[in-house]
Amino acid sequence: MVVQCKRCGTKFNFDEALIEGEGVWGRCGQCKNVFFLNNPAKQDAAVPSDKEKNGGIGLSEAEGARKKDVKDLSSEVKKPEPEFFKDTERKIEDIDKDVFTGVEKTGDDEIGDDEEGVEEEVKRKKGLTRGKQLIYLCLVLMIGAIYLLFFTETSGLLLFEKLLGTAPKIEEVGPAQVELADVRQRLVNNALIGTIRIIEGTAVNQSSLPMTRIRVKGEITDAYTVVLGVRESYCGNILTSDELVTMTEEQIQRELSNPLGSDVSNDRIGSKGQIPFMIVFTREPPVVVKAFVTTAGAERLLP
Repeated sequence: MVVQCKRCGTKFNFDEALIEGEGVWGRCGQCKNVFFLNNPAKQDAAVPSDKEKNGGIGLSEAEGARKKDVKDLSSEVKKPEPEFFKDTERKIEDIDKDVFTGVEKTGDDEIGDDEEGVEEEVKRKKGLTRGKQLIYLCLVLMIGAIYLLFFTETSGLLLFEKLLGTAPKIEEVGPAQVELADVRQRLVNNALIGTIRIIEGTAVNQSSLPMTRIRVKGEITDAYTVVLGVRESYCGNILTSDELVTMTEEQIQRELSNPLGSDVSNDRIGSKGQIPFMIVFTREPPVVVKAFVTTAGAERLLP
């Protein structure tokens, strides 16, 4: 019988005796297409006889015509390759198993290839991203180094000095650079609130830089150094004897809390400059024995 591949159209001459049961699976020797060959014996059993169909023509005549057609077509048909007969000689079960196994394997290989391709693509993209990041980082560092070395005065030198530990230390301005001198205290009888304690003195700027808003803190304690009261005042605020006698407690504290001092005297205190201060305690308990004064704060005057 003549078999034609449905995919590429190649024709082969195939022995019907090799077909068992419903049919067999075959594979084209040209395009490797797998297809199913039906058993012509069972098809002939299901189809009416040629004699009935052709209105009385004998079977021998029909077979003769069919053999003649086969003989005429045999000259046009290519000889089958050995691989074709080798595949068709297998049993139906073995061929089916091989076909489905091959399909599954091919599918797995294709999926595996796709996954590997995707992974390679992702890695390639990541590699490009990291490369760009490194390039951008190098550019930023180069621009920063050029700016420090060429566009700022002594910036590059100071940077190297800091790294080597040879850069000059910048002087800090704070309470530690303020020295309190000529500290004294006295008691005054206020007409409104009774006896008040006044602590006076002078704050000296020991820094080489100008200061502003120097603040002092006073503490009163008993014999066991238990703190009984704390007051803070800005330097430069000084009350006269008449004001200390006639002012209320609120007025006194308000006058001593001006950050810039009287007549803006606490705005700028140069190096080695001096400024007076005053601290007033009101309504103190009778067990006060000692009084202490410390520098509470100082700020560097900006140019």
